[in-house]
Amino acid sequence: MELKELLDVANEEYPDGCLKNYYDDKGDFIDDVHEGDTLARFIVIEIIETYAPGESDEEQLDTAVKAMKKAKTDIKGVIRSLKRRKEPLKWAVRKAMMTDL
Repeated sequence: MELKELLDVANEEYPDGCLKNYYDDKGDFIDDVHEGDTLARFIVIEIIETYAPGESDEEQLDTAVKAMKKAKTDIKGVIRSLKRRKEPLKWAVRKAMMTDL
């Protein structure tokens, strides 16, 4: 599977097909998008960086899936951290409102 084909497969399910804004007809990265979807940019970079031309189609797909799952795990960690920080703030606001009564 050529890199562009792998990127096209990923782009099939990405909202509005925005991944295509970040690669050309050869699958080379395009970094001149001034306003855009930074998640789409990130995904294209991850797929390009993990692409191995000598691998079978199945291996390339597995590698891309693994990269996306790693990113998902990292993003989930950030979400958990943000939520943990939010909880003490909610508690403090509730406490302050109770003491003002």
